[in-house]
Amino acid sequence: MLSHKPWNPESLLWLGCGLMLALAPGAAVAGLFEDGSIAQMAANVTALPVAILVAVAVWIQANRRIYQSPIRLADTFGFNRNNTGRCLLLGLAVGLGLVLIAMVLALLSNLLIQSLGDHAEPQKLVTLIAEESTKKENIWTLIFFVVMSVAVAPIVEEILFRGILYPAIKQIGHPRLAAIGTALLFALFHVNLLTFASLTVVALGLIALYEFTDNLLAPITAHAVFNASNLVMLIW
Repeated sequence: MLSHKPWNPESLLWLGCGLMLALAPGAAVAGLFEDGSIAQMAANVTALPVAILVAVAVWIQANRRIYQSPIRLADTFGFNRNNTGRCLLLGLAVGLGLVLIAMVLALLSNLLIQSLGDHAEPQKLVTLIAEESTKKENIWTLIFFVVMSVAVAPIVEEILFRGILYPAIKQIGHPRLAAIGTALLFALFHVNLLTFASLTVVALGLIALYEFTDNLLAPITAHAVFNASNLVMLIW
């Protein structure tokens, strides 16, 4: 499926340039704060989605020049497939299923790492949310990180990984590389050894869901459910 407008390597080059150029100011701002502080974490969490959105905006402008016509996001990402209800239900079911799979794989990864005599730390953001959830005076800080994790991250990450990179590589003529490569990239993107295997499988599940529905709303919903479920378990 994924019968969207053909992708052009030139537009992907513009996407990469936009992402790199937008990440640089974000990294500079984050560097102004104390290492490991809440302010620095907030800057990092904010900079990445902003950089992705800037890159997508650059990509859209590049496509307008390449195809000589405006590109509609509804067409590109399948939002106009008239299957919204089905996508929401499938996203909910797949998201909950991926939570269970990820838990098992994370446990196995932890056991493997321990057997090798090493110790894997959870993501810094996960640790921070767990700490902030116990402090009533920092409720707004907790709300900020929860919103970024459950609402913002699923949208921008799905647009980049499943909405752009996966179909682009696939339509160039490398479907297996598209699936495996973007899944591994998605796992590496989160920079955590403990969750690398589980997030790779999660990414493959989100790709399969996108292929099945031909609507990016489905993997966005599943991603949001996945993140929300993990946060609920983390906090409670």
